[in-house]
Amino acid sequence: MRLAVLSGAGVVCLLILFIVSRHSSSELELGHYYQHFCDTPGSNMPAAQPSNSKRLRLLLVTPAMASDIATLLCDRASVREQFSGVEVSWRPRMELSANDLVNENYDVIWNREHFLTGLLPDLHDYYDTLLHYDNYAVFWLSLQSTPVMTAEYFRGRRIGLLSDVSSHTHHLLPLRSLKAVNAHQGDFDPVFFDDTSALYDSFYRGEIDLMTGGLSFASEDQPVYRTLLDNSATAATFFIRKELHRPQLRCDIIDALELLAPLWQGIESHPHGSEAC
Repeated sequence: MRLAVLSGAGVVCLLILFIVSRHSSSELELGHYYQHFCDTPGSNMPAAQPSNSKRLRLLLVTPAMASDIATLLCDRASVREQFSGVEVSWRPRMELSANDLVNENYDVIWNREHFLTGLLPDLHDYYDTLLHYDNYAVFWLSLQSTPVMTAEYFRGRRIGLLSDVSSHTHHLLPLRSLKAVNAHQGDFDPVFFDDTSALYDSFYRGEIDLMTGGLSFASEDQPVYRTLLDNSATAATFFIRKELHRPQLRCDIIDALELLAPLWQGIESHPHGSEAC
């Protein structure tokens, strides 16, 4: 009986493998948890252009609005003329390498300039600054009480931070604030996260006591208590490959990135240089 059961299980496994093998990669395309993509409808690319032509690739630091950004860009004629689709990723910034920059693996990158030039000193031979948000207010946030800027207040509290050491809002600024009030790491309990989505979810669930964020951060279930940490932080800077120099394409990308504006409530964007759209 046991042998028969095992034989039956083996037949099932072989059947599953057979069914899966019948599907080509073009029929079944699996994405990654950190990625969203879409194909451009009615592409205007020349007929000689291969059907698997390169996607427009954007590297962000958050999954917020990723689907909407991709969808908006896939519908733009300026994108259809050059690309077969749009791919929006939100891998941690620290995973970006110098090779990614030299090989121009991404068309648009959200990151800090000092971090990128640290990887590649001649960054601007490859990428232009496209758009930036500045004078962004950052707060200590709590669902329990108004944060007090003393070492005693932070003692024993679970503080959510991003593992990304280049993140101003969720790593550098809170650690600088804690140091300013003489709160040392042994006094509080740091909890590190790989991305902002996981950080926010943990905060909402009450698994951490404090985190930092902008004025737009809110909870539908309970009030969010705030204490100002910095009122002039740079919220975001976006870089674009120099090769993508068509004004309409750049303006359409800027338009799509403006969907992220609610993350920096009340902060104006500044297209770089001659990017007047």
